[in-house]
Amino acid sequence: MLDVHPPHEKMHGFKDFLLHLFTITIGLLIALGLEGYAEHWKQRELKKDADTKLRQEIRDNAKEMALVHNANAAEQANLVRIVNFMSARKRNEPYDARQIRLDFTLGDLKSASWKTAAATGALGFMDYDQVQRYADVYQLQDKYSALQDQTIDEFLQLQSYVIYGFDPEKGFDPEKITPADAGSAELDARRTLVRLVAMDQVGTALAKEYDAVLKNN
Repeated sequence: MLDVHPPHEKMHGFKDFLLHLFTITIGLLIALGLEGYAEHWKQRELKKDADTKLRQEIRDNAKEMALVHNANAAEQANLVRIVNFMSARKRNEPYDARQIRLDFTLGDLKSASWKTAAATGALGFMDYDQVQRYADVYQLQDKYSALQDQTIDEFLQLQSYVIYGFDPEKGFDPEKITPADAGSAELDARRTLVRLVAMDQVGTALAKEYDAVLKNN
């Protein structure tokens, strides 16, 4: 807020009035210019800080996604063995259960910087195309996270069969899973495998979006 003060001395004639008016005008223009520059500097720093944090967050998420992708192939192979085991158990046929594992690697993808940039208004100071690229990548990330949550639920369902077939002395005992339960478990394992494959496909697309944003922005 700018304050304009009256003259301290009495003005003598119209010339003094014009001089005082000119002085006030110049002072106001300088003050407005400085205020505008300060606001512009503040906006520029807010935009720069938000962009730096967004890029770092995406870079960290890309590393997390790479770890999940590398583990996904082994997890798919484990699920195939579980499907084969449940299929054999459904027919009451022998199967080497020692190969069975039930692992799931959780990708901890962050979005705090994106939410903060939106809340502080920093996105409004960025170019439209830049904001759109960020929005697209975080939208796809949300879809991946939702699919990951669904896949976790599927794995927990399969885990219940492992707990059911666990013996304190023998460990996992395939004989404790009845052919009828094995039939249900086979369907659950197939559904989980489909989820895991879909999650990996979306994750691969997301990794490409991460890379594109980091190159273009």
